[in-house]
Amino acid sequence: MNFSQVSKYLDDALIFGIKPSLIRINKILQLMGDPHKDTDFIHIVGTNGKTSTAIMLAEILKGQGFKSAYHISPHITSYSERIWIDGADIAEDKFADTFGQIYPYIKEVNRLDRGGPITQFEIITAMAFVAAKNSGTEVMVLEAGMGGRWDATNAADAKVAGLTGISLEHTRILGNTISKIAAEKVEVIKKGAGVAAISNDPEVLDILRQKTLDIGADLYLYGRDFKISSKESKGLLGWKITVEGIYGRFSGIEIPLIGDYQALNLSLAIALAELYLDTRERRLDADPIKRSLAGIHIKGRLEMIGKNPMVFSDVSHNLEGMDKFSRVMDKYFKSRKKTIIFAVLADKDYGAMIKKVLEAADRLLLTSSHTGRSLSVEKLQ
Repeated sequence: MNFSQVSKYLDDALIFGIKPSLIRINKILQLMGDPHKDTDFIHIVGTNGKTSTAIMLAEILKGQGFKSAYHISPHITSYSERIWIDGADIAEDKFADTFGQIYPYIKEVNRLDRGGPITQFEIITAMAFVAAKNSGTEVMVLEAGMGGRWDATNAADAKVAGLTGISLEHTRILGNTISKIAAEKVEVIKKGAGVAAISNDPEVLDILRQKTLDIGADLYLYGRDFKISSKESKGLLGWKITVEGIYGRFSGIEIPLIGDYQALNLSLAIALAELYLDTRERRLDADPIKRSLAGIHIKGRLEMIGKNPMVFSDVSHNLEGMDKFSRVMDKYFKSRKKTIIFAVLADKDYGAMIKKVLEAADRLLLTSSHTGRSLSVEKLQ
């Protein structure tokens, strides 16, 4: 299959939905000879900020001399965005070749019927593991797709785990309280792992402390073990940040990312890099971080995609994200007329989200996306 055909296959695989289980991913990896065993992993879970943290972390590790990679989700325009290796999204032909490698095993897992057909996310996760092995990747950053306990990325034995903030999401599957959701997410933590967290929610921290105590993992918390010591806004050019890390101080790091929350994501990325380098008996070198992040670009995170007129793209998909988006609009564009084009998935708290986006908009245009999960304009109205 070529890239277009593989993309169509993956689109069609969405019909199999979300089926919380590690049975299928473990089976396909076993059939392939466990390709993920040759790579180190850093696992990131949470509600918002996972992708930004993962991308910054992979860039930092590349700057430290590692052949690094990441696996994130979802993509913005192309499936190839989900697998990044050594500085670039996987090439479309290599993406198709990787799918070709695992396709016979997809058919075998489906034939064996381990709780239904293998899902789209499980397929792409298996592809990420194979692509990492094929390229000789030393360390791959994994962003959990949903939750943690039963997420396909949890097939990896991560040396280091990171936790962003947690808010209510996927409540039908993960649970309807912060505590229940946190309990699902902390299950990615492995015995002896280093764990860094930026959440300040007491319920989350209680669960995190108990989990790391129970399995013998080392916990490092924002504000206690690492923190932002200074943060200077450079307007639409981003931020200049100093982070007091777990083992060192990293001053004057400039990131061309607009949201003020990206500083917190950076602090987590640095802490996770420190913990990973510690497993390699190394310390994080400060100077390469500045070079690694100076030109960083993260799609769909208050991304400027037009200048005249000024146009931004943002993929905030829950109330917490919309609140952050609204605050940024107010901070930088309070005196400007703002038109917002808004679409949302049907399983989100769209009523509260649209109230929040109305705070930022002078004019609101409602639409829907191509995905079958998108809420119709009629219901939005």
